[in-house]
Amino acid sequence: MKRILHLLIISALFVAPAPCALALDKPLAKETKGTLYPHILKTDRYTLNARNVKALTQAGRYLWIGTSMGALRYDTATADNYDIVDNKNGLLSNGIFTIKIDPRGRPWIGTYGGGLSYRDDGGWLNLNTPNGLLDAFVYDVEFYDDLLWIATWSGANLVKGDPFKRASWQSFTVENTGGGLADNWVYGIERDSGGRVWFGTESGVSLWDGRVWRSFRHEDGLGAPLEHVREDNAGVVSPFEGGHHAGHSGSAPNQEAMDYRPNYVVSFLMDGKDRLWIGTWGGGLSMLDTRTLKFRNFTTKDGLPGNFILALKQGPQGDLWIGSNGGLTRFNGERFQNFARINGLGGGFVFSIEFGAGHSLWLGGHEAIDRLTLDPATGEPLSLD
Repeated sequence: MKRILHLLIISALFVAPAPCALALDKPLAKETKGTLYPHILKTDRYTLNARNVKALTQAGRYLWIGTSMGALRYDTATADNYDIVDNKNGLLSNGIFTIKIDPRGRPWIGTYGGGLSYRDDGGWLNLNTPNGLLDAFVYDVEFYDDLLWIATWSGANLVKGDPFKRASWQSFTVENTGGGLADNWVYGIERDSGGRVWFGTESGVSLWDGRVWRSFRHEDGLGAPLEHVREDNAGVVSPFEGGHHAGHSGSAPNQEAMDYRPNYVVSFLMDGKDRLWIGTWGGGLSMLDTRTLKFRNFTTKDGLPGNFILALKQGPQGDLWIGSNGGLTRFNGERFQNFARINGLGGGFVFSIEFGAGHSLWLGGHEAIDRLTLDPATGEPLSLD
């Protein structure tokens, strides 16, 4: 039953380590506000024969696109040149959760039920539970120095060395950490400047400093109180049934019970000041200062367009870019600048965000991708007027 529950509400994707912060270097404003972008965006829209776009990763001239029907490698220097990677030519599953590029420039693809695959020397290699992978459902992959961290739905793996040697694998679960890991359903992994590793799970955030574990949950400050989000969350879960979740299950979750889960970490990002930005399922955006261990929460009451935070990415100007059930948001520490369908976005949900060549901003949504162009001076998207 628990597996089925997760198939209903899974919607996030995680991001690579962010560049040094610029706009967010200054202290956050004590009070924030939200403003709707006043122009119509200059956008290019690419329609895909897939339910949604969960992963976007730029690698040189190529944009890797992860969908529920396989991965595409799109040559952004051309109009329509792309390659398809699916279970017919390399992968074990067509459901894509994450795509990351390792220090050697190789793509790694975490899949829905097919383990982890990567391309090396012209061919695809697959890693699964016989190799040491805790689960065939791989939600996040991160590379730090010569280490490979893997977030799965049965705990986290650390790989040191050749992944095809069983001795290279280490596992972290609720059981073998004595409850140190908050939950075996792990959705994101980040590392701070001190080398401590942070895990985003279904039941909160866990910290491992190499010796001691510590976890943080709603009672510690993660996620906004229900009274702050109850009204704005009403009816939000229903669209996920037909759009984002339908391919995994035939029925919608219990909306009364599922439209607010402040411990459920959906997206995860460490910024350049060791602040951990945490997207929750209905509890808004949380920021944990990993030095003081103090939380601050942001919801629609503080300027966000939605409380379901599906994607986080730090942009070239150092701003935090947010994908939610309310569209796209740019946050500079004082103002949430919001972009929605009324501005020309193709859909109301943003599941993935990536920055590419030519000042491009790519957004993954329902069955399509939007490409915006950022003004290099201001960082704002270009408009038609």
